[in-house]
Amino acid sequence: MWTRKSVLILATGVVCLVGGMIFNNLQLLLMGSVFLFILVLAYFITISSVEVKRIIPESRAFEGDRITVILRIINTGHGSGLLEVFDKLPSAFRLVEGSNGITVSLGRDEMVDLKYVVECPLRGYYLVGPVIVRKRDFFQIFCDKVTINAQSHMTIYPRMDPLKDVHARTRYRKMHPGSVSLKEVGTGSDFHSIRDYMSTDPFKRINWKVTSRLRRLMVNQYELEDVFNAMILVDARSITKVGTPLRNPLEFSIKAAAAISDALMKRTNKVGVVTYNDNVRVVPPGSGETQLYTILSHLTGTYAKGSRSFKDALVVAGRYITPRSPIILISPLDDDPSVKEMVRDLCSRDFHVSIVSPSSVEFEREVTGVYSPKYLLLRMERENFMTTLRGYGARVIDWTPDRSIDSIVREVRGH
Repeated sequence: MWTRKSVLILATGVVCLVGGMIFNNLQLLLMGSVFLFILVLAYFITISSVEVKRIIPESRAFEGDRITVILRIINTGHGSGLLEVFDKLPSAFRLVEGSNGITVSLGRDEMVDLKYVVECPLRGYYLVGPVIVRKRDFFQIFCDKVTINAQSHMTIYPRMDPLKDVHARTRYRKMHPGSVSLKEVGTGSDFHSIRDYMSTDPFKRINWKVTSRLRRLMVNQYELEDVFNAMILVDARSITKVGTPLRNPLEFSIKAAAAISDALMKRTNKVGVVTYNDNVRVVPPGSGETQLYTILSHLTGTYAKGSRSFKDALVVAGRYITPRSPIILISPLDDDPSVKEMVRDLCSRDFHVSIVSPSSVEFEREVTGVYSPKYLLLRMERENFMTTLRGYGARVIDWTPDRSIDSIVREVRGH
């Protein structure tokens, strides 16, 4: 690509040559020849072709994980010179180590690796690239800008905060492997307490250390375990984006759904997820690592839009819901009259309904920082609505932005 500098050198050389021939001046002829020789030399030594390869060892990561990116730059053409290489990153990515740009001198068939580390605090599907390359000669006369469409797909899953336990139970027990502790004495595998030996107790439950200390037979008791299909419903309507891109009801709901799904499936229970925004999307109940990543992919691609109701979600997902099984609704409970109707109906049919409600009122106040009469009125209306839902028999917890997922789950367990 011709630059102002190259045009100026060309014009100067031509003027000197013409002037030298007109005035029969050898110095002007030599000067013009030198300018034109430098111009031709710079043109032919400029790198003609560059190959760029991006290497990302892990194309799937979680929010906040550090991701190493390697950009391999190879001079595949003739000539040598300076290269300015810039790897374009999505706006949500944050550079934490190294640089995504480099200026390097490469000869023919030479190669250099550009290595840097990024992190992304926001879930989603992203494209890294393209790569912008500026090729220059050593005299900085010519400059050629090339955009190389070397793009890499990256998936950033929602962060799963570790949960100690999830309180969920059902009266409809399933006869297949997989269990969730009910914190009641039974025939499970998790330790509950120690008591005196009875003639009906198997010998394998005798706690010999305690027996030797107390000088009487003592046995271990274990927690009763329950097995079920759980369904988690996530409200992703347009009203759930109140707040900042990183702190809003939907992002909190997504993280809670991911963490609860992981905790339940670690005990080999089956979990399904339903999201509703402008459409209702269902992941049927399943278990195992494949199901977990299916749920994570589903949640990763969920964004705030539309206005489908909780009732719509239940109608679509109805055939996947086991009778009298746990139903976990994660919703700010705003502008959806069907919630009251459907929660009352579910509780009357012996479903175990738990509601985790990120407070859009508090998220809005966190942004504005204003305690207005309108805020107090909305908070009062919200508390009255949650009290009504508790009256139907549902477990309801008000989730404010300053509380962690683990503390929310512990409060639900205490109900």
